[in-house]
Amino acid sequence: MMPERMAKIRIIAPKSSMERIVKELYELKALHITEGETGLDAAAPAKNAETTSGLLVTTRALIANLGIRSETRRALKHDTRQAERQIATINKETSENLESLKQTEEKIRAAESIEAELEKLSAIDLPISSYSSYKSLSVFTGTAKNTETLTEELLKATDRFELHTSADRKTIALFIEAPKKATAQDILARHDFTDINITPGLNGTAHENLKRTRQEKEGLIKKAQAIREQLNRIRDKSQDLLLAEEQSLAEELEKAEAPMKFGTTKSTFIATGWVPENKLTKIRHRLERVASEKIHIEQEYPEEDENVPVKLSNTRYARPFEFLINLRGLPLYNETDPTLAVFLTFPIFFGFMLGDIGYGLVTVAASLALKARYKTARSLLTVIALSGATSVIFGFVFGEFFGEEQLWGTELPRLISRTHGTQELLMASIAFGIIHINTGLAIGFLNELRHHGALSAILEKASWVLIQLGGVFILSALGIMDAPATIKYASAASLTAGVTMLAAAELKTDKTGPLKAAVESITIFSNIMSYSRLMAVGISSVQLALIVNEFAKEAFRQGGPYIALGVIILATGHAVNTMLGLLGAFLHSLRLEYVEFFTKFFKGGAEPYKPFGEKS
Repeated sequence: MMPERMAKIRIIAPKSSMERIVKELYELKALHITEGETGLDAAAPAKNAETTSGLLVTTRALIANLGIRSETRRALKHDTRQAERQIATINKETSENLESLKQTEEKIRAAESIEAELEKLSAIDLPISSYSSYKSLSVFTGTAKNTETLTEELLKATDRFELHTSADRKTIALFIEAPKKATAQDILARHDFTDINITPGLNGTAHENLKRTRQEKEGLIKKAQAIREQLNRIRDKSQDLLLAEEQSLAEELEKAEAPMKFGTTKSTFIATGWVPENKLTKIRHRLERVASEKIHIEQEYPEEDENVPVKLSNTRYARPFEFLINLRGLPLYNETDPTLAVFLTFPIFFGFMLGDIGYGLVTVAASLALKARYKTARSLLTVIALSGATSVIFGFVFGEFFGEEQLWGTELPRLISRTHGTQELLMASIAFGIIHINTGLAIGFLNELRHHGALSAILEKASWVLIQLGGVFILSALGIMDAPATIKYASAASLTAGVTMLAAAELKTDKTGPLKAAVESITIFSNIMSYSRLMAVGISSVQLALIVNEFAKEAFRQGGPYIALGVIILATGHAVNTMLGLLGAFLHSLRLEYVEFFTKFFKGGAEPYKPFGEKS
């Protein structure tokens, strides 16, 4: 399936009709505007652009400052001029309250800082005024360690000091004669002394000031709470208006700035862009009507290598898988859209690896529950839910329920056992790989045939199929496989032909083509063997599930309180294994799509189609 077909249109109309045409294009939501014509001046934005931009900035700032969430948006009809006056009032009230809240919170932080100081000082029963500076005394107030030996060390220097300590001997106040200040500093440094900053202007004891500071802080906290409640009332009263105006202003600004991408002459403007082919007639009819026939619309179709914006076009069921394509990059306009192929294969790979009825059901249930809550992740969660459903299907194929092949003594029916059928699993994984890779080569063949002709398609894509057929010869030569001589010779001829064709294809762009082709020819077999991860990831998940079950069974055998422990082991162990299984299956499936499959036909990197007026 190809991306939706596009056409380039060029709209030429009088400047006098620009505003009406821009408004109509916005409502049509179909034109992907490109930059103005070369050699023409860009049109100026509409006169209201600057005013609208300023109002939009103010409105968005209010939405952010008031903590309004876009999820609360409701349809609201309003008069724009009246809304502007209301927003000005809301902005004034909000700004005043926010400034008051800011000042109050600063005072709270200051009070908390003073409180922390006073809590330490209150451990020493001295008036605050005692800590003031003196001419003949140096004062040290703070915290220290190992204060038991502090007095002895000070006495060695002088007996003209007074040391006060708290009950826990961590807070100290030292008054010492001024000439011994430096000595005291050295002694205190050895005791990890840290100053307490005493706020100036405090009178009375630390206890009295601490009580007063706490009362002031409580008052400030109440004031801050009252301001927040007032802001909440403003939010509740104005959120519908602000959200509606924000949307309206964003639309108006988009319209006002659209002409900046147009080219202009003295009396006309020219708008260029891309539209889906199936909307051409509608666009032409609507624009001719709004411009009173004073309009000229040219249309042309993309050239071979032209940069065309891409819009994917998939069925409702495959559309969620566009999320995985967007992660990798959109296909180029003339490339095959791989969404349908990913829709058909990704859940199979995922389900083959997770492959358990219990884990699959949990995955489906969790995905559907989260999908109802997280709207922005709906596509991803739909992909996981569908992949979980295939895990349930493969769970019946493997006969597993949370790793167990038996339920209450009854053997679950199965086609393959993952604990005993390793060889069958490996063969199935390799078979998936051969089918998947050759599907990619077939798509690549069609792309090459469409753009560069049959010879290029045969040399660049069909050559890989011949190289794969040469695998029989390689396996026989290594002694891994015993094939009849006729088949071996045919396989060798196929390998030689494939490498030769690939070398010829490479030689067109690289003189070292033959050597490069010989080296690259081996990669197809490593690509195929990469699908063995389908088996390996699945088996590791089963083994971890069985270990969890064994630990839980052992706890159940002990009886009594160990039964609760067994339940915890089961719940925790399987929860962790589910998460690991989900992550492993998702990432490895994605790798098989991106690395093994896409590289056979996909370049990607196209610009997404973004029509003027459509919200992202």
